[in-house]
Amino acid sequence: MNIIGGNYYCLIAGLPEISPDDRKLSLSVRDLRVYLNDYLTDDELEVIDLFFLPNDNAQILRLLNKQEPDPNLQTVFDVNQLESEISDPIFLPSYLKSYLLDLQKEDRKETHRLPEIDLSERYWNFMLSQKNKLVREYAEFSMNVRNLLTALNCRKYKIDIEKEVIGDNKFTNLLKTSRAKDFELTDDYPYVESILALFDKGNTAEREYNIDMLYWEFLDEKTTGKFFSFENVIAFMLKLMILERWSKMTTEEGRKVFETLLERFKNDFKFSKEFDL
Repeated sequence: MNIIGGNYYCLIAGLPEISPDDRKLSLSVRDLRVYLNDYLTDDELEVIDLFFLPNDNAQILRLLNKQEPDPNLQTVFDVNQLESEISDPIFLPSYLKSYLLDLQKEDRKETHRLPEIDLSERYWNFMLSQKNKLVREYAEFSMNVRNLLTALNCRKYKIDIEKEVIGDNKFTNLLKTSRAKDFELTDDYPYVESILALFDKGNTAEREYNIDMLYWEFLDEKTTGKFFSFENVIAFMLKLMILERWSKMTTEEGRKVFETLLERFKNDFKFSKEFDL
């Protein structure tokens, strides 16, 4: 069943209410993907799949390294498909095809980079080329945040930043060349200041939580005024992915973070009578 005229009211209003008293999520990411199959077009489902391709990347690397596939990874392609595609890539996204084909070249150049870094860079460049504006903006934001954290760790442990960061934008180039404490980024990228402050925190769980909150706030900003829209469906899924990650934490700190996130998630997606048609 496809939504007529881009009306996502039924889809979004049909999502279950989440209680902050729950000790586990009443809706999993896996169940959400099944639910979306009944509401979204094939093109929209392909956009949703984009955010799960990093799991396919990880599975591909495991298979290439002759490791057992990870059954817990929520991939777009199943293991049998991935095994088949490794030797003859046909149906995979273009960045994965080119990666596998490059591995088969006898004259391929050595990059002196870890395979996961090379594949990650190809993935994020692929995301930056997508038609959907939110996908492109999320990709740029996510790549910048990851690169900044990587660069800060490189500085801390005296590792060559240039070999570790990915992409070729202004943000990445400043990470490679600037010697300033903030890499000369804070004026143009306000969230950099928050990340710099968080990086010095000793509490790992608190730091990761606050970085996840930067993603959450980014999604809130990009979906303001778009409550019943495809963009809000994407944001819902990405927030649920954050929630699910924290729900699997076994430490007390992780549990507290999860309960805080769950309360915020409930407030963000609380459907009141004012939205009734």
